[in-house]
Amino acid sequence: MIQGYNNRGLDINLSTGKVTDFEVKDTVFKKYLGGRGIGAYFLKKELSPTTEPLSPENLLVISTGGLSGSLAPAGGRFSVTFKSPLTGTISSANSGGFWGNSFKRTGYDVCIIRGKASVPVYLYISENRVDLIECKALWGKSVPQLTNHLINKHSRSARVLGIGIAGENLIRFASIMNEYNRAVGRGGAGAVMGAKNLKAVVVEGKKRFAPKNEKLYKIGLYQANKMVKNLPVTSRALTELGTPGLVKLIHAHDMLPHRNFMDVSHKKPDIEKISGETLRMKIFKTAKGCYNCTIRCGRATEVGNKRGEGPEYETIALMGANLGIYNIEKIALAGYLCNETGMDTISFGGSVGIAMELFEKGIIDSNITGGIKLNFGNSNIPEDLAKLTAGREGFGDIIAEGALRIGERYHSTELAMVVKGMELPGYDPRASLLQALGYATSSRGGCHLKGGYAVCLGFFGGTKEVHRFLVDTSAGHSVDAQDAGCISDALGICRFTSYSFGESELSRIYSGYTGLDYGPEDFKDSARRIQDTERVFNNEAGFTRKDDTLPRRMFTEKLNIGGVERAIDEKQQFEKMLDKYYEIRDWDKNGVPVNFRDDSK
Repeated sequence: MIQGYNNRGLDINLSTGKVTDFEVKDTVFKKYLGGRGIGAYFLKKELSPTTEPLSPENLLVISTGGLSGSLAPAGGRFSVTFKSPLTGTISSANSGGFWGNSFKRTGYDVCIIRGKASVPVYLYISENRVDLIECKALWGKSVPQLTNHLINKHSRSARVLGIGIAGENLIRFASIMNEYNRAVGRGGAGAVMGAKNLKAVVVEGKKRFAPKNEKLYKIGLYQANKMVKNLPVTSRALTELGTPGLVKLIHAHDMLPHRNFMDVSHKKPDIEKISGETLRMKIFKTAKGCYNCTIRCGRATEVGNKRGEGPEYETIALMGANLGIYNIEKIALAGYLCNETGMDTISFGGSVGIAMELFEKGIIDSNITGGIKLNFGNSNIPEDLAKLTAGREGFGDIIAEGALRIGERYHSTELAMVVKGMELPGYDPRASLLQALGYATSSRGGCHLKGGYAVCLGFFGGTKEVHRFLVDTSAGHSVDAQDAGCISDALGICRFTSYSFGESELSRIYSGYTGLDYGPEDFKDSARRIQDTERVFNNEAGFTRKDDTLPRRMFTEKLNIGGVERAIDEKQQFEKMLDKYYEIRDWDKNGVPVNFRDDSK
């Protein structure tokens, strides 16, 4: 048994009510680490890739990171892996807060949830007890109502992971929420949970983990913590402004989307209205942090008599700038609603974006939208549509299907700013070939995280900074960025720590914690194995090279970026980069891993 792991999993069959303990072997952890890696391993092992995502046969695989339970900086993240009802791909979404650390301390590393309960239930897990509890009265409750009720019922130490009405109503981009405002955000995990009649998973764990090699462990912790506290991004920028501090920076590099990615043209006074500085001045109350985190990038905010968290950068970009809305209070109120009902703000903003463009072009009108005038710049739209979407009421029922299906419905798929059906986040790929390739090759679709956060390499990577428009080097940098992010996801470490320390420090912490002799190259091997597993799942689900692409707009419509008119050259730039990317990953010309060994068989 490897130190720092429980070597135990839970298998919950909601259809039968059967709860089974199972062993997780050391070899699985050595190859897949935890978190995203263990999620990919078990989804590939237990689920047919052709499964209908909203059927009882789909799985939710909840897994803690390889450094969960340790004192690694910001090391409390956990992953939820499933087949996405939004994209049809494998989807691994992760979240911070305190839930993951508490789950690890119940004595389990992973929980596989299958089937569908006949009535609404929630799952309770502690060190001595695992129960499925009927909760018909909680169906229809908001995330705060649900959380407060379950904490009052169990104890103040209980941690609640649950869905709001968006998940119950099978919104294709519904989130699972914990700590009221922390989201398992992308891909529709909340809809999968709702389809299973599962309202929440409550955990209470107190188990402690001692490091195997305390000296090495403490050296790694000392180095990592010192770097977090000394380097500007993690010691000042994120602490003082949170992710909204990116608004001005991304705009300055002609990357902040506008009018459903039609352009990146914003007036400077408008940008000021939605900047991190304005958020801090107008609605900020206090900074919030997750388990064992000194960065504290979260923003507790207040608008009128409403309190919540955020908006984060992505919410401001997609529900603000991309819709031509420059009112931080209105964006915050719509964000609060998304958190309370459990919806991904990126996909919601992208879905409203295509609806607004359809309305502007006259493809839909007020008769279709139920009298709502979907004009860019109308600051009431996000809040109004969030209510309708979460409840699948009126035109909200159409928004609830996501941007791709909206485009298909109105014969305008070219206006859906998606990759593999997932709405793009707040970085226009024409402004960075690095990020363009990352979006296209991400295992879960248009995602800056699973695609590798290559945005930072283009202009605030510090010593890692690289040219964002070089075709010859983009593939290598994209692979490196994706691998680094995959390691963080598998270990359960916040991505923001990578601005301060890397695999060398992590290897000391992990080796000291577990007793394994694990170096940076071992981490990279695990990252490649995890991503090959995800890729093969997607291949078997029907995804090929043709799906590793971008919205047509990115190839055909030019933007003025740094004084140069740019679009992505599909043949000379993009296809060349994709070929090189496949070569580095050892995938064939169709994007199929060549030497994949299926450890799940």
